Amino acid sequence: MDDHYTTKTTEYRVQEVCRALTLRDSPLIEGEGSVLDCMGEKVSPIDFCLKREITNPYITRAVIEGDKVLCKSANRVIIKWKCEGESDRYCKDKDIGCFLFKEVLARRLKLAHHSLQDGELNCYFDTQVNEIQFND
Repeated sequence: MDDHYTTKTTEYRVQEVCRALTLRDSPLIEGEGSVLDCMGEKVSPIDFCLKREITNPYITRAVIEGDKVLCKSANRVIIKWKCEGESDRYCKDKDIGCFLFKEVLARRLKLAHHSLQDGELNCYFDTQVNEIQFND
């Protein structure tokens, strides 16, 4: 589960995203999870968002919705992950687990707090780390 405090969402057509990342037109485009298949070349829409909105410090993720890519911005993302046993890659180490989530869900935010307690990984990402107070 994650709470995404969205501040802005910018929509782009998948054709525009594929053209920017592959440098060619792609008449056949399929979206799968967080990857676009542009005529056989797989690309990550977050790379497009990071380049297109280079001055936006709040870009957190790219979401594929139909024929659109949504570049989402937020000032805070809170992730609470219920660990799924010893093989759960997110829960082997709280630093690594939160880093893996940051890459997908909170790209340009800073890790403000993280903990691994009672089989749950908690990652709190924010824009201003020093101003947040947590009660452990």
